[in-house]
Amino acid sequence: MSNIIYVVPWAICDTDSVYVKKVASELAPPPEKGMPVDDWCIRDVIPNPDKRSKDIFAVLDVYNGYDGGKGKGLSVYSLNNSADKLAELGYSKAGESEMSHIKNKVFPKLRKIK
Repeated sequence: MSNIIYVVPWAICDTDSVYVKKVASELAPPPEKGMPVDDWCIRDVIPNPDKRSKDIFAVLDVYNGYDGGKGKGLSVYSLNNSADKLAELGYSKAGESEMSHIKNKVFPKLRKIK
């Protein structure tokens, strides 16, 4: 059985941690880039770099597609990824080994947002 692992790279008050929510792949639609999940959208979908696992990582875009304004005078005024909100949505802080795996193996595979 494989899982879809939804990954929030950080919470507003906890930028050193990674938050995850695991869902059995049979219970959720296949994740696709741009698909809405909870309060965000999926930034990228990455198969587990560990070939022994069929898990899929869906890294969520906590900026809701924010592109930095690119000269348009836009700024972030509301982020909804506090640790309390994440817990309310079923996310939990990844353990040390899981966080290390995500930071060292999954995040480097993220495609740049255009």
